[in-house]
Amino acid sequence: MYEFDDYREYERLKEAEVRSSFVFKNKSEVAEFYKVFTTLKKVTKNEWNYNTPLDHVIDENCSRNFELGCLLLREIIENNNEVNYIPRVVFRNHLRSTESARQIWEIIQNQDFNHKGLWELSFYDYLEDSLLSYEYVKALVSTVSSMKDANTIHFDRLQRFLKIEPNLFQIILRIIVEKNEKEGTRLQVWMDFFSTCFDQLGEDIELIKKAYLQQDSIHNHFDYEGKGFLNILKKDTSFLLEYVKALYSEKQIGLSADKRNLGFVWQVEDIEQVLKDVFNLVIEKEPYIGILDHFCNSFFRHLQGESKEKATIFLINYCKENYTSSDKMNVIVDIVRHSMRELFDEILLLFLSLSQDRELFSKIWWRGNGTSGFGNVILADIEAADWRNILSIVEKSTVGIKLIPIKKYINEKIEYCLKSGDWERQRRFLERHW
Repeated sequence: MYEFDDYREYERLKEAEVRSSFVFKNKSEVAEFYKVFTTLKKVTKNEWNYNTPLDHVIDENCSRNFELGCLLLREIIENNNEVNYIPRVVFRNHLRSTESARQIWEIIQNQDFNHKGLWELSFYDYLEDSLLSYEYVKALVSTVSSMKDANTIHFDRLQRFLKIEPNLFQIILRIIVEKNEKEGTRLQVWMDFFSTCFDQLGEDIELIKKAYLQQDSIHNHFDYEGKGFLNILKKDTSFLLEYVKALYSEKQIGLSADKRNLGFVWQVEDIEQVLKDVFNLVIEKEPYIGILDHFCNSFFRHLQGESKEKATIFLINYCKENYTSSDKMNVIVDIVRHSMRELFDEILLLFLSLSQDRELFSKIWWRGNGTSGFGNVILADIEAADWRNILSIVEKSTVGIKLIPIKKYINEKIEYCLKSGDWERQRRFLERHW
């Protein structure tokens, strides 16, 4: 393999070699090949790529002698597909006539065997367009209904069947939801299903929402760009609250460690009220204690343009409406500390214009909770610098003498940090010289 600069050329030559080396003349050669193949596959340490050559062997023999090629398919099925083979190349090249499709379908339907459902799905994927019929539509629905194992269903090639049954995807989606819910089958759709196929899912938004939540709970990287989520929100903004509630039902330790990016919600008209409900829910379930990024940062990371403008207005209004709640203010401050840093000064000054209560101010994690550093850094010095920066912002306020208690509180914090820093320097000095 390493003699070739182009691995694709190597693959082409290797495939040609495999195809020419295993051309059968009779049934006994088919049986002998299968016996040797299964033996080698069982003893090899790297068996995962054995089925690609098998696909080429079957395809080549079907091209030369269709009956002998099909005989190898029968051999695999009669041995319960112990090699975990899924036909692809052979189906792509030989499901082009009514007769060949009929024969292959009858072979598949002859008995139950391992991965039969995946063989059927592959059959539907590669069936020639001119051979599509309502009988195959019914068979497709039956295939999905009969699946008992966790499989992924790809809908891109199945879109061809929509010309025969326009509601097909809605029918299949309902089956998937019911099987996963009642039987625990864990059938999956591909990660971009709700973005690429959304227009073919019908008008039953409750089914679509339920299916999305179900799929999101099954695999971690589902709809990672959020395009499917956005499609649903444009139909029903309340889904955002339903989604977050579902997250809490799955994760008992909270969501603050969850690094989802949900900034796309700002593309939805009138999302603000629902987002307020989400904030209130999350804050009630998970009060912020100044450690890690709060989950609500998920809606504010890497925003640009109009989305950033809408997010800014939202945070300002939420602050005006909830400044008396330290729990809610702590979430706002965490967002402007981590995701919307350019807003920190404005939020701090806005709060001071609304409240000059020292006790309330002291309950808000204006600089977070805790400090980290490397090497010989004095952590208390970092904290003192943070408080000095906060004091410099407070000094810009036009509120006046009403802020004296808060300024005194900040100065006390700075003085305490400086004393702690001096103590730490003294301790380190004594450790080096005693």
